[in-house]
Amino acid sequence: MAVRTDSFWMRDVMGIEFLVDGEPNRYSSPIVICNHQSWFDIPVVQDLVTRDGPIIKFLIKRELVWVPVIGWICLALNFPRLYRGKDKSLRAADYSKIQGATQDHGAEPGALLVFPEGTRFTANKQRLQASPYERLLVPKSGGMKIIKASADPATHVMDITIDYGVEPVNIWRCLHGRPKQIAIKIRYYPLADIDDMQTWLNERWQEKSAFLADAH
Repeated sequence: MAVRTDSFWMRDVMGIEFLVDGEPNRYSSPIVICNHQSWFDIPVVQDLVTRDGPIIKFLIKRELVWVPVIGWICLALNFPRLYRGKDKSLRAADYSKIQGATQDHGAEPGALLVFPEGTRFTANKQRLQASPYERLLVPKSGGMKIIKASADPATHVMDITIDYGVEPVNIWRCLHGRPKQIAIKIRYYPLADIDDMQTWLNERWQEKSAFLADAH
């Protein structure tokens, strides 16, 4: 119901048009990866994956539960909440959370979303990382490595790229219907075909960077 309400608000009330290149629901239980620019990414991905397909769960930072509306939905649906800290005990707790979510994944139709960048994009973070990618941070492979080791080999990765345009994006602007068009690219990859996860993610981010650059 929450996803339908979000989709109705975005598409019918705010009049946002999704320009989608690819198929939103090719597989019933994909692992979903996406670039991360705003908390608005979450209702966008939910609309793409859940509106006509399986429910989706997110690996989220614990702080997200304090974000109005979106955080409450994540808390109510018991999405796995990660610390994303450098302390060994926190990293071990995150490992256990990811492994548990992955092992449960596939028991029934459902998608699991990971933001490999680990945090929302900002120009300042991009400069600090010296990221070579267009409007993207450097992807991290740790969570995806755990998922690959724990998931059913027949699982597919649904790779989503969201482009809001060149204007600064944040959830409050999006909740007021800006931008009016969101360009989205969707591609699929068999998880079993991925040998080196970091190399594979770097290749996907190069493709995302080209898509974001070509769109404007």
